[in-house]
Amino acid sequence: MQYTLLTLLLCFWLGAVQAAELGDVVPRSYRGQPLAADIELLALAPDELAGLQVRLADANVYRGANVAMPPALATARLQIERRGAQSVLHVTTAQPVAAEYVHLYVRLDTPGRQEVRLATVWLQPDPNPAPPVVVAPASAPTAEQLAAQARAARAAA
Repeated sequence: MQYTLLTLLLCFWLGAVQAAELGDVVPRSYRGQPLAADIELLALAPDELAGLQVRLADANVYRGANVAMPPALATARLQIERRGAQSVLHVTTAQPVAAEYVHLYVRLDTPGRQEVRLATVWLQPDPNPAPPVVVAPASAPTAEQLAAQARAARAAA
């Protein structure tokens, strides 16, 4: 009986201190495009999810990890979305990301707890890139145009 009670209390305590975790990362954009990615939110009790606030971690976290914060993250928008029984963190930026990957340090705030978690978004090259812009070369003057210019020059002289 004593061990059963101790085991139950230990399980309850471990469940109470369980931290929010980030799961699978699914990129929804390609390199050179504004970032769009979905990150699974795991190990959250329903009451924690209701009070969960997410934001990008401060620049100090990036500096402390010796990671350069990509400029595109200045426009990052993080939003929690429910997709059936699953909770997802949807991340977007207004600016394009040229790098092959982006480290996202996400701050998860639940009542009484603040945590920072890392998710790395790997970006693939666009399989259907926009065609390159071709600048048409200036056309060479035709023989008729050259003859007309020569006549005009002789008439002016």
